Amino acid sequence: MLGASWRSRTVRVAVAAAALCVPLATGCATASGESTPSATAAAAGAGGTTGYLEEDVQFSLQMIPHHRQTIELAELSDGRTSDAYVRRLSAKMIEDEQADITLMSSWLRSWNVNPPPEDTAGHDMPGMLGPTQIAELKRRSGGEFDRMWLTLLAKHLDSGVQMAETVQGKGIHGPTAELAGKIIANQRKLIDEIVKQVA
Repeated sequence: MLGASWRSRTVRVAVAAAALCVPLATGCATASGESTPSATAAAAGAGGTTGYLEEDVQFSLQMIPHHRQTIELAELSDGRTSDAYVRRLSAKMIEDEQADITLMSSWLRSWNVNPPPEDTAGHDMPGMLGPTQIAELKRRSGGEFDRMWLTLLAKHLDSGVQMAETVQGKGIHGPTAELAGKIIANQRKLIDEIVKQVA
């Protein structure tokens, strides 16, 4: 359950978005048509293998495209911004999100599940920005780009926090829970920073 202070921060991000007339609607389809293991997988075995559930699998299947879109957003800043904060944040996100993708992909392969293909846009997945929003962002530059980019990024990161909180409450895979905790802490901090930048 999110605390009142966190809800307040989320509201402030939404208010900032509304002030900028930025459409923030997201899709509601399920991610990936990959076949996944049964609801309950083998628990920890003699070799130290950590047990996992369908919720753990779905988290990686959905968070990988989500992280890829974060990287896509970060790469859009190249040539469109001169803001030091936006440039620094973009570089950090590309590095951090790619490391997470590599980690989650290794878990999926160990569970005999194929990671989502890179050529899948995934715009129809919950928490993803739509093609129209990306197209609008590509048409902007300078301060106008920075404000829209930060606002859309905050919305995108907030959906990642929600995904991480869901798997913490339903999954049993220890490393997934650890990654989810890191995502929650880091992205809440980033959202706080972005709210101050946009205000």
